[in-house]
Amino acid sequence: MKILLAAGGTGGHIWPAISFAKWMVAKQPDSEVRFVCGSRPVEDSMFSHAGIKPFVLPMEGSPLWGSLRTKAQRWKGLLRSFHFSRKILKEWKPDVCLVFGGYISIPVILASLSNRTPVVLHEQNARAGKVTRFAVRLGIPVFSGWERCLPLSNCEFAHVGVPVRRMTCLPPGEAWNKLGFNMPLPPPPVILVLGGSLGSDPLADLFGDACSLKLFADWSILLVGTGMEVVRAAPNLWILPREWNIDLLYSLADVAVARAGASTLSELVVFGLPSVIIPWRGASDDHQMENAMIFCEQGHGSIWEIDNGVLQNLSFMIDYEHKRARLGQAIFGPKKNSDVCEKLWNHVLHNAEGRGLN
Repeated sequence: MKILLAAGGTGGHIWPAISFAKWMVAKQPDSEVRFVCGSRPVEDSMFSHAGIKPFVLPMEGSPLWGSLRTKAQRWKGLLRSFHFSRKILKEWKPDVCLVFGGYISIPVILASLSNRTPVVLHEQNARAGKVTRFAVRLGIPVFSGWERCLPLSNCEFAHVGVPVRRMTCLPPGEAWNKLGFNMPLPPPPVILVLGGSLGSDPLADLFGDACSLKLFADWSILLVGTGMEVVRAAPNLWILPREWNIDLLYSLADVAVARAGASTLSELVVFGLPSVIIPWRGASDDHQMENAMIFCEQGHGSIWEIDNGVLQNLSFMIDYEHKRARLGQAIFGPKKNSDVCEKLWNHVLHNAEGRGLN
């Protein structure tokens, strides 16, 4: 079977798609998979790292955001992407299209409907995005990363989980050496600060200030994605470049402080890393807060809000999650990634055969 995967924009859409594709290569060798993505440089970086050469659509963002000029350009890009997607479908002839949400899914969905190619959607977040809600109105089957997918009712989606990259937990020294940083390994305990694939200036500013406080004096703080090379910015603060081999970074950490992207949260669960989550409240439809809430309801971490939070509370939460994990009280890894991918595969196969949402 030939499957066209559409994923772009950020790592939250792209890494689950790549993870599912790698599972397919290993478990369904008779199937053939190709990718469609947008034209942001970060998308090219992630797919290149994974050794994947996707079809690239002339889209760099949602046509619903930006200045009037930017919106006009993006609507033109959407129209061109629709025609390009139709061309891909007619020439490559996939049996089914699996889209992973975000703006890049729109032209592929429209082209699939125009070409009468079965199309299904995976929604990573606990709150459905605009594209997902649009897909439901069109009768497109939706598969979710979490047990709830607000505001959809339970009959409008099927829960499968979020596909996660295969990760290996290494000793910190070995992971540091593999990262190739030409300086000594930061001493434990270590806080790993993750701002997502696009980085987070507010988190960088927060820990740039917090590192000098007595509250954090006993921690080594690794701030990821805000520089091009590793820099020791303060006695207990290291600025690290963006790194796509995420398990190397996870292997360094005693506690993670992260945004609430669905892919990141799913990786933290599978890797078994105690976590404090700081949702980005500017995310579309506030979906990061919904992700964080269900993540914490399941016992995987704590929520701290950057806009009205107290640093003493953040320090307490980090210490609490660290001690809880050391005492064996944390809840980690409810599912293996292979289980998620197999469940998603069965749904995709079911729909490719024209049997609808099961």
